[in-house]
Amino acid sequence: MKTGKAKGKASKITISVWRPVWSKLEKKLDEGCLKRDAYIGTLINRELDYLEQEMPIANSEDAESFIGKQLRALLDQNFTPLSIALQPEVAKKLEKVCAEKRIVRDSFFNRLFLFLAFGPDMAGMLLFRGMWIDHDNSKPRDWTKDIWSEYKHDGPFFENVFDPFLANQDPLWPIRACFELIEERDRPEYVDWIDPETKRVVKMAKWVPDHLMCLPYRFYTAVLTDHDLRKAVKAPVRHAAQAQAGDQEADRAFHNLYGLNCYLPNFHVLGHPDQKAVKESVEELMLSL
Repeated sequence: MKTGKAKGKASKITISVWRPVWSKLEKKLDEGCLKRDAYIGTLINRELDYLEQEMPIANSEDAESFIGKQLRALLDQNFTPLSIALQPEVAKKLEKVCAEKRIVRDSFFNRLFLFLAFGPDMAGMLLFRGMWIDHDNSKPRDWTKDIWSEYKHDGPFFENVFDPFLANQDPLWPIRACFELIEERDRPEYVDWIDPETKRVVKMAKWVPDHLMCLPYRFYTAVLTDHDLRKAVKAPVRHAAQAQAGDQEADRAFHNLYGLNCYLPNFHVLGHPDQKAVKESVEELMLSL
């Protein structure tokens, strides 16, 4: 006897995931006894809402193209093809958001999986290094102390203790809370900007030169570039491409992570006129010192 409506047939998508990231995340999913596709489907359904909220404007076509090229260069021969079954409405939502915002779909997945797989240390190194919340560059987890101190009496901590089945419902909450805490402390000045495509008024931060602007830093808008991913501070500085067989993981120092961006202002797109304007402004500033 049927007691309810049958769900629509799942929509399968195939994505390419950076192999070191998927190896780590797959192990975590297995250890957590989580059903892979069900967990990922629920997760991205919610994350797409955050993505739309954090990224109210679309990338330029130049930025989208640049991110795609950089992602292909990063994956190259070191990727895992992954087939995921999503509920039809989630698959449509994913396609819609990526098309409207000019987001490289696999960049969205790789960025999300990276921070889920490697946890607080990776967030500290890539998102919060050099900010006031980064008390000691040698300790990537410093930011977690501030989050605990500020929010230990708030809902998410208690909910995860008293209702453990909800513990993984919002795994990136601490990162978003940290961005909010930084903004409360720094009190950045934003300007209202009218998006020529949608005519929406969007809050933007000024760059240098000040006719260039970008979205406030959030999980999906913080830009990843060529980042130092050494595990140990005193590890040899070496570009990942120069690593040899048998090298310690700590030796694989720098990775080009441009391809893991969902959002990229044009002044970060190499060769773009806005990027050249930033470079010229920096050179002028250095000459004036």
